[in-house]
Amino acid sequence: MTIIDKIIKRQFCIGCGLCASVLGSDKCKMELGKDGFYLPTVQSDISKNESQLISQLCPGIHIEGHKQSGVWGSMKSIEESWSSDPTIRHKAASGGVVTSIALYLLESHTVDAVLQVGVKDGSYLHNELKISRTREDIISNAQSRYAPALVFNDINKILDSSNEKFAFVGKPCDIAAMKNLLSEFSKYNDRIKAFVSIFCAGMPSYNASIMTWQMSGKTDEPISLKYRGDGWPGNFCAKWKDGTDFQLSYNDSWGKVLGRQLGFRCKICPDGIGMLADVAVGDSWTTKNGYPDFTEREGRSFVMVRTSNGKGIMEQAEKNGYIVRNSLDINKIVEMQSYQYNRRKLEWWRLVPVQLFSGFMLKFNGLHIFKQGLSAKFTTGIKNMLGTAKRMIKN
Repeated sequence: MTIIDKIIKRQFCIGCGLCASVLGSDKCKMELGKDGFYLPTVQSDISKNESQLISQLCPGIHIEGHKQSGVWGSMKSIEESWSSDPTIRHKAASGGVVTSIALYLLESHTVDAVLQVGVKDGSYLHNELKISRTREDIISNAQSRYAPALVFNDINKILDSSNEKFAFVGKPCDIAAMKNLLSEFSKYNDRIKAFVSIFCAGMPSYNASIMTWQMSGKTDEPISLKYRGDGWPGNFCAKWKDGTDFQLSYNDSWGKVLGRQLGFRCKICPDGIGMLADVAVGDSWTTKNGYPDFTEREGRSFVMVRTSNGKGIMEQAEKNGYIVRNSLDINKIVEMQSYQYNRRKLEWWRLVPVQLFSGFMLKFNGLHIFKQGLSAKFTTGIKNMLGTAKRMIKN
Protein backbone atom coordinates (compact mmCIF):
# COMPACT_ATOMS: atom_id res chain seq x y z
CA MET A 1 0.00 0.00 0.00
CA THR A 2 1.44 3.37 -1.04
CA ILE A 3 1.58 6.42 1.23
CA ILE A 4 -1.19 7.95 -0.88
CA ASP A 5 -3.39 4.87 -0.38
CA LYS A 6 -2.79 5.07 3.37
CA ILE A 7 -3.74 8.76 3.44
CA ILE A 8 -6.95 8.01 1.53
CA LYS A 9 -7.80 4.97 3.67
CA ARG A 10 -7.49 7.06 6.85
CA GLN A 11 -9.63 9.79 5.20
CA PHE A 12 -6.89 12.39 5.63
CA CYS A 13 -6.85 13.47 1.98
CA ILE A 14 -8.16 16.98 1.25
CA GLY A 15 -8.15 16.50 -2.54
CA CYS A 16 -5.78 19.38 -3.24
CA GLY A 17 -3.85 17.59 -6.03
CA LEU A 18 -0.34 18.40 -4.82
CA CYS A 19 0.70 14.75 -4.98
CA ALA A 20 -0.47 14.54 -8.60
CA SER A 21 1.56 17.61 -9.50
CA VAL A 22 4.87 16.45 -8.05
CA LEU A 23 4.56 12.83 -9.18
CA GLY A 24 3.18 13.54 -12.64
CA SER A 25 0.06 12.22 -14.36
CA ASP A 26 1.78 8.97 -15.33
CA LYS A 27 1.99 8.05 -11.63
CA CYS A 28 -0.92 9.87 -10.02
CA LYS A 29 -4.16 11.43 -11.26
CA MET A 30 -6.94 13.30 -9.53
CA GLU A 31 -10.45 11.96 -9.97
CA LEU A 32 -13.84 13.10 -8.70
CA GLY A 33 -15.44 10.39 -6.57
CA LYS A 34 -19.11 9.52 -6.16
CA ASP A 35 -19.01 11.23 -2.77
CA GLY A 36 -18.34 14.57 -4.46
CA PHE A 37 -14.70 14.93 -3.37
CA TYR A 38 -11.48 14.79 -5.40
CA LEU A 39 -9.07 11.96 -4.62
CA PRO A 40 -5.76 10.90 -6.16
CA THR A 41 -5.47 7.53 -7.88
CA VAL A 42 -2.05 5.91 -8.09
CA GLN A 43 -1.23 4.82 -11.64
CA SER A 44 2.12 3.09 -11.10
CA ASP A 45 4.67 2.22 -8.41
CA ILE A 46 5.95 4.99 -6.17
CA SER A 47 9.56 4.85 -4.99
CA LYS A 48 10.68 5.12 -1.39
CA ASN A 49 12.01 8.62 -1.99
CA GLU A 50 8.74 9.67 -3.62
CA SER A 51 6.81 8.28 -0.66
CA GLN A 52 8.96 10.29 1.73
CA LEU A 53 8.40 13.39 -0.40
CA ILE A 54 4.61 12.93 -0.35
CA SER A 55 4.63 12.47 3.43
CA GLN A 56 6.37 15.85 3.72
CA LEU A 57 4.20 17.62 1.14
CA CYS A 58 0.71 16.39 1.96
CA PRO A 59 -1.16 19.06 3.99
CA GLY A 60 -3.66 16.40 5.03
CA ILE A 61 -1.04 14.83 7.29
CA HIS A 62 1.73 17.44 7.62
CA ILE A 63 1.54 21.07 8.78
CA GLU A 64 4.41 23.13 10.15
CA GLY A 65 3.08 25.99 12.24
CA HIS A 66 6.37 27.59 13.31
CA LYS A 67 5.45 27.71 17.01
CA GLN A 68 2.15 29.56 16.67
CA SER A 69 1.07 30.87 20.06
CA GLY A 70 -2.29 31.71 21.58
CA VAL A 71 -5.71 30.42 20.68
CA TRP A 72 -5.75 32.60 17.53
CA GLY A 73 -2.12 32.00 16.57
CA SER A 74 0.64 34.58 16.27
CA MET A 75 -0.45 38.11 15.33
CA LYS A 76 1.05 41.54 14.78
CA SER A 77 -2.40 43.12 15.03
CA ILE A 78 -6.09 42.46 14.58
CA GLU A 79 -8.35 44.87 12.79
CA GLU A 80 -11.66 45.27 10.98
CA SER A 81 -11.52 46.03 7.29
CA TRP A 82 -13.49 46.22 4.04
CA SER A 83 -13.04 47.37 0.47
CA SER A 84 -13.11 51.11 -0.13
CA ASP A 85 -14.86 50.37 -3.44
CA PRO A 86 -18.60 50.00 -2.67
CA THR A 87 -19.19 47.81 -5.73
CA ILE A 88 -16.52 45.32 -4.67
CA ARG A 89 -17.70 45.49 -1.07
CA HIS A 90 -21.21 44.49 -2.14
CA LYS A 91 -20.20 41.80 -4.63
CA ALA A 92 -17.65 39.98 -2.47
CA ALA A 93 -18.53 37.44 0.20
CA SER A 94 -17.20 39.35 3.21
CA GLY A 95 -16.72 43.03 2.47
CA GLY A 96 -14.20 42.58 -0.33
CA VAL A 97 -11.03 42.99 1.72
CA VAL A 98 -9.38 39.88 0.20
CA THR A 99 -10.26 41.05 -3.30
CA SER A 100 -8.94 44.54 -2.59
CA ILE A 101 -5.69 43.25 -1.08
CA ALA A 102 -5.22 41.12 -4.22
CA LEU A 103 -5.92 44.16 -6.42
CA TYR A 104 -3.40 46.25 -4.52
CA LEU A 105 -0.70 43.59 -4.85
CA LEU A 106 -1.35 43.27 -8.60
CA GLU A 107 -1.75 46.94 -9.46
CA SER A 108 1.24 48.02 -7.36
CA HIS A 109 3.29 45.47 -9.32
CA THR A 110 4.24 43.70 -6.11
CA VAL A 111 3.15 40.54 -7.95
CA ASP A 112 2.58 39.64 -11.59
CA ALA A 113 -0.55 37.59 -10.89
CA VAL A 114 -2.76 36.22 -8.14
CA LEU A 115 -3.37 32.50 -7.63
CA GLN A 116 -6.93 32.02 -6.36
CA VAL A 117 -9.82 29.60 -6.68
CA GLY A 118 -12.70 30.24 -9.07
CA VAL A 119 -15.33 28.34 -11.00
CA LYS A 120 -13.97 26.24 -13.85
CA ASP A 121 -14.61 27.62 -17.32
CA GLY A 122 -17.71 26.00 -18.83
CA SER A 123 -18.96 24.67 -15.49
CA TYR A 124 -21.46 26.06 -13.01
CA LEU A 125 -20.23 23.70 -10.27
CA HIS A 126 -16.59 22.66 -10.45
CA ASN A 127 -13.73 24.80 -9.16
CA GLU A 128 -10.07 25.14 -10.09
CA LEU A 129 -7.02 27.30 -9.46
CA LYS A 130 -7.15 30.52 -11.45
CA ILE A 131 -4.23 32.73 -12.48
CA SER A 132 -5.63 36.26 -12.22
CA ARG A 133 -3.54 38.75 -14.19
CA THR A 134 -6.06 41.58 -14.52
CA ARG A 135 -8.41 43.55 -12.30
CA GLU A 136 -11.33 41.89 -14.05
CA ASP A 137 -9.91 38.43 -13.35
CA ILE A 138 -9.60 39.10 -9.62
CA ILE A 139 -13.07 40.58 -9.27
CA SER A 140 -14.66 37.72 -11.22
CA ASN A 141 -13.27 35.30 -8.61
CA ALA A 142 -14.29 37.41 -5.63
CA GLN A 143 -17.00 35.24 -4.09
CA SER A 144 -16.55 32.16 -1.90
CA ARG A 145 -16.80 28.70 -3.44
CA TYR A 146 -18.04 26.25 -0.80
CA ALA A 147 -16.98 23.12 -2.67
CA PRO A 148 -13.79 21.21 -3.58
CA ALA A 149 -11.20 22.62 -5.97
CA LEU A 150 -8.21 21.24 -7.80
CA VAL A 151 -5.78 23.78 -6.38
CA PHE A 152 -2.37 22.19 -6.87
CA ASN A 153 -2.63 19.48 -9.52
CA ASP A 154 -0.76 21.72 -12.01
CA ILE A 155 1.19 23.92 -9.60
CA ASN A 156 4.65 22.71 -10.62
CA LYS A 157 3.84 23.36 -14.29
CA ILE A 158 2.58 26.85 -13.44
CA LEU A 159 5.68 27.75 -11.44
CA ASP A 160 8.05 26.18 -13.98
CA SER A 161 6.45 27.90 -16.98
CA SER A 162 7.61 31.42 -16.08
CA ASN A 163 9.45 33.55 -13.56
CA GLU A 164 6.31 35.39 -12.47
CA LYS A 165 5.80 36.43 -8.86
CA PHE A 166 2.47 35.50 -7.30
CA ALA A 167 0.18 36.26 -4.40
CA PHE A 168 -1.63 33.17 -3.16
CA VAL A 169 -5.17 33.23 -1.76
CA GLY A 170 -6.60 30.07 -0.24
CA LYS A 171 -7.98 28.09 2.66
CA PRO A 172 -5.63 27.42 5.60
CA CYS A 173 -4.90 23.90 4.32
CA ASP A 174 -4.03 25.37 0.91
CA ILE A 175 -1.59 27.75 2.57
CA ALA A 176 -0.03 24.78 4.39
CA ALA A 177 0.27 22.88 1.09
CA MET A 178 2.01 25.78 -0.62
CA LYS A 179 4.36 26.24 2.34
CA ASN A 180 5.22 22.53 2.22
CA LEU A 181 5.92 22.80 -1.51
CA LEU A 182 8.26 25.75 -1.02
CA SER A 183 10.03 23.93 1.80
CA GLU A 184 10.76 20.90 -0.39
CA PHE A 185 11.42 22.78 -3.66
CA SER A 186 13.74 25.65 -2.79
CA LYS A 187 13.80 26.86 -6.41
CA TYR A 188 10.29 28.27 -5.84
CA ASN A 189 11.12 30.08 -2.59
CA ASP A 190 10.98 33.62 -3.97
CA ARG A 191 7.94 33.09 -6.19
CA ILE A 192 5.12 33.62 -3.68
CA LYS A 193 5.24 37.17 -2.33
CA ALA A 194 2.10 37.11 -0.17
CA PHE A 195 -0.11 34.51 1.50
CA VAL A 196 -3.73 35.49 2.17
CA SER A 197 -5.91 32.99 4.00
CA ILE A 198 -9.63 32.90 4.52
CA PHE A 199 -11.08 31.44 7.70
CA CYS A 200 -12.56 28.02 6.92
CA ALA A 201 -15.14 25.90 8.73
CA GLY A 202 -14.72 22.98 6.32
CA MET A 203 -15.13 22.06 2.67
CA PRO A 204 -18.51 20.61 1.60
CA SER A 205 -18.70 18.06 -1.21
CA TYR A 206 -20.01 18.87 -4.67
CA ASN A 207 -22.94 16.63 -3.78
CA ALA A 208 -23.90 19.14 -1.09
CA SER A 209 -24.05 21.91 -3.70
CA ILE A 210 -26.27 19.77 -5.89
CA MET A 211 -28.51 18.91 -2.93
CA THR A 212 -28.87 22.62 -2.17
CA TRP A 213 -29.98 23.75 -5.63
CA GLN A 214 -32.24 20.68 -5.95
CA MET A 215 -34.26 22.11 -3.06
CA SER A 216 -35.69 24.35 -5.79
CA GLY A 217 -37.62 21.36 -7.16
CA LYS A 218 -35.90 21.68 -10.54
CA THR A 219 -34.16 18.69 -12.11
CA ASP A 220 -32.18 20.38 -14.91
CA GLU A 221 -28.78 21.76 -13.98
CA PRO A 222 -28.41 25.51 -13.45
CA ILE A 223 -26.12 27.65 -15.56
CA SER A 224 -24.56 29.44 -12.58
CA LEU A 225 -24.18 28.96 -8.86
CA LYS A 226 -23.00 31.33 -6.16
CA TYR A 227 -22.78 30.58 -2.47
CA ARG A 228 -22.56 34.10 -1.01
CA GLY A 229 -21.96 37.70 -1.96
CA ASP A 230 -24.06 40.46 -3.55
CA GLY A 231 -24.69 41.47 0.04
CA TRP A 232 -23.35 40.28 3.38
CA PRO A 233 -23.51 37.44 3.99
CA GLY A 234 -25.53 37.20 0.76
CA ASN A 235 -27.72 34.37 -0.46
CA PHE A 236 -26.99 31.06 -2.11
CA CYS A 237 -28.30 31.54 -5.65
CA ALA A 238 -28.72 29.17 -8.60
CA LYS A 239 -29.83 30.48 -12.00
CA TRP A 240 -31.26 28.64 -15.01
CA LYS A 241 -31.40 29.22 -18.76
CA ASP A 242 -35.08 30.15 -18.61
CA GLY A 243 -34.26 33.14 -16.43
CA THR A 244 -35.53 31.66 -13.17
CA ASP A 245 -33.45 31.48 -10.02
CA PHE A 246 -33.54 29.90 -6.58
CA GLN A 247 -32.18 31.54 -3.45
CA LEU A 248 -31.52 30.45 0.12
CA SER A 249 -30.22 32.47 3.02
CA TYR A 250 -26.68 31.83 4.22
CA ASN A 251 -28.08 30.37 7.43
CA ASP A 252 -30.24 27.87 5.51
CA SER A 253 -27.73 26.95 2.80
CA TRP A 254 -24.62 26.59 4.99
CA GLY A 255 -26.30 25.77 8.28
CA LYS A 256 -28.73 23.14 7.02
CA VAL A 257 -27.07 21.57 3.96
CA LEU A 258 -23.54 22.58 2.94
CA GLY A 259 -21.99 22.62 6.40
CA ARG A 260 -23.30 19.12 7.12
CA GLN A 261 -21.53 17.50 4.17
CA LEU A 262 -17.88 17.83 5.17
CA GLY A 263 -15.11 15.30 4.74
CA PHE A 264 -13.58 13.64 7.81
CA ARG A 265 -10.29 15.54 7.54
CA CYS A 266 -12.16 18.83 7.90
CA LYS A 267 -13.68 17.61 11.16
CA ILE A 268 -10.24 17.15 12.70
CA CYS A 269 -8.65 20.20 11.06
CA PRO A 270 -5.90 21.73 13.24
CA ASP A 271 -6.02 25.11 11.50
CA GLY A 272 -9.18 26.74 10.25
CA ILE A 273 -7.86 30.22 11.01
CA GLY A 274 -4.94 30.65 8.61
CA MET A 275 -2.10 30.54 11.11
CA LEU A 276 0.56 30.17 8.38
CA ALA A 277 -0.57 33.15 6.27
CA ASP A 278 0.62 36.74 6.16
CA VAL A 279 -2.95 37.87 6.74
CA ALA A 280 -5.98 35.77 7.67
CA VAL A 281 -9.47 37.07 6.97
CA GLY A 282 -12.84 36.11 8.43
CA ASP A 283 -16.38 37.45 8.74
CA SER A 284 -16.65 40.21 11.32
CA TRP A 285 -20.18 39.26 12.27
CA THR A 286 -22.38 41.48 14.38
CA THR A 287 -23.38 39.36 17.35
CA LYS A 288 -26.73 39.01 19.09
CA ASN A 289 -27.15 37.27 22.44
CA GLY A 290 -23.63 35.88 22.11
CA TYR A 291 -24.08 34.43 18.62
CA PRO A 292 -23.40 35.70 15.07
CA ASP A 293 -26.30 37.62 13.55
CA PHE A 294 -26.66 36.92 9.80
CA THR A 295 -29.00 39.83 9.08
CA GLU A 296 -27.97 41.45 5.77
CA ARG A 297 -25.57 44.39 6.21
CA GLU A 298 -22.67 46.06 4.47
CA GLY A 299 -19.82 43.56 4.48
CA ARG A 300 -17.02 43.62 7.05
CA SER A 301 -14.08 41.35 7.70
CA PHE A 302 -11.70 41.06 10.59
CA VAL A 303 -8.08 40.66 9.59
CA MET A 304 -5.48 38.90 11.68
CA VAL A 305 -2.18 40.38 10.54
CA ARG A 306 0.32 37.63 11.29
CA THR A 307 3.65 38.70 9.76
CA SER A 308 5.69 41.81 9.07
CA ASN A 309 5.00 41.23 5.39
CA GLY A 310 1.28 41.18 6.11
CA LYS A 311 1.56 44.38 8.17
CA GLY A 312 3.23 46.16 5.28
CA ILE A 313 0.64 44.93 2.80
CA MET A 314 -2.28 46.16 4.93
CA GLU A 315 -0.65 49.55 5.52
CA GLN A 316 0.09 50.11 1.84
CA ALA A 317 -3.32 48.86 0.70
CA GLU A 318 -4.93 51.41 3.01
CA LYS A 319 -2.51 54.20 2.03
CA ASN A 320 -3.26 53.63 -1.65
CA GLY A 321 -7.02 53.69 -1.13
CA TYR A 322 -7.89 50.04 -1.58
CA ILE A 323 -9.21 49.24 1.90
CA VAL A 324 -10.64 50.81 5.03
CA ARG A 325 -9.16 49.73 8.38
CA ASN A 326 -10.31 50.10 11.96
CA SER A 327 -8.92 48.71 15.20
CA LEU A 328 -10.79 45.74 16.70
CA ASP A 329 -10.91 44.27 20.20
CA ILE A 330 -9.72 40.66 19.99
CA ASN A 331 -12.22 39.64 22.67
CA LYS A 332 -15.03 40.25 20.19
CA ILE A 333 -13.71 37.48 17.95
CA VAL A 334 -14.81 34.77 20.39
CA GLU A 335 -18.48 35.64 19.81
CA MET A 336 -18.01 36.23 16.08
CA GLN A 337 -16.14 32.95 15.59
CA SER A 338 -17.19 30.71 18.48
CA TYR A 339 -16.94 27.62 16.26
CA GLN A 340 -13.29 28.32 15.43
CA TYR A 341 -12.52 29.19 19.04
CA ASN A 342 -13.99 25.94 20.37
CA ARG A 343 -12.43 23.85 17.61
CA ARG A 344 -9.01 25.20 18.47
CA LYS A 345 -9.52 24.34 22.15
CA LEU A 346 -10.75 20.81 21.41
CA GLU A 347 -8.40 19.81 18.60
CA TRP A 348 -5.98 17.89 20.81
CA TRP A 349 -8.81 15.79 22.26
CA ARG A 350 -10.05 14.89 18.79
CA LEU A 351 -6.58 14.03 17.56
CA VAL A 352 -5.80 11.50 20.32
CA PRO A 353 -7.96 8.67 18.90
CA VAL A 354 -7.07 9.66 15.34
CA GLN A 355 -3.37 9.30 16.05
CA LEU A 356 -3.89 5.98 17.83
CA PHE A 357 -5.98 4.53 15.01
CA SER A 358 -3.64 5.79 12.28
CA GLY A 359 -0.35 4.83 13.92
CA PHE A 360 0.57 8.46 14.62
CA MET A 361 0.44 9.35 10.94
CA LEU A 362 -0.35 13.03 11.47
CA LYS A 363 2.45 15.58 11.86
CA PHE A 364 0.85 18.83 12.99
CA ASN A 365 3.78 20.77 14.44
CA GLY A 366 4.14 24.21 15.99
CA LEU A 367 0.40 24.88 16.36
CA HIS A 368 0.23 24.70 20.18
CA ILE A 369 -2.51 22.09 19.92
CA PHE A 370 -1.69 20.40 23.24
CA LYS A 371 -1.41 23.71 25.10
CA GLN A 372 -4.84 24.80 23.86
CA GLY A 373 -6.28 21.40 24.76
CA LEU A 374 -5.22 21.88 28.36
CA SER A 375 -7.46 24.93 28.61
CA ALA A 376 -10.58 23.08 27.42
CA LYS A 377 -13.23 21.80 29.80
CA PHE A 378 -12.33 18.20 30.69
CA THR A 379 -15.81 16.73 30.21
CA THR A 380 -16.20 18.46 26.85
CA GLY A 381 -12.79 17.21 25.78
CA ILE A 382 -13.62 13.62 26.72
CA LYS A 383 -16.92 13.85 24.85
CA ASN A 384 -15.11 15.02 21.72
CA MET A 385 -12.47 12.32 22.09
CA LEU A 386 -15.07 9.55 22.35
CA GLY A 387 -17.14 10.99 19.50
CA THR A 388 -14.12 11.03 17.22
CA ALA A 389 -13.21 7.47 18.24
CA LYS A 390 -16.72 6.27 17.38
CA ARG A 391 -16.50 7.97 14.00
CA MET A 392 -13.14 6.33 13.34
CA ILE A 393 -14.53 2.88 14.24
CA LYS A 394 -17.57 3.42 12.02
CA ASN A 395 -15.42 4.50 9.11
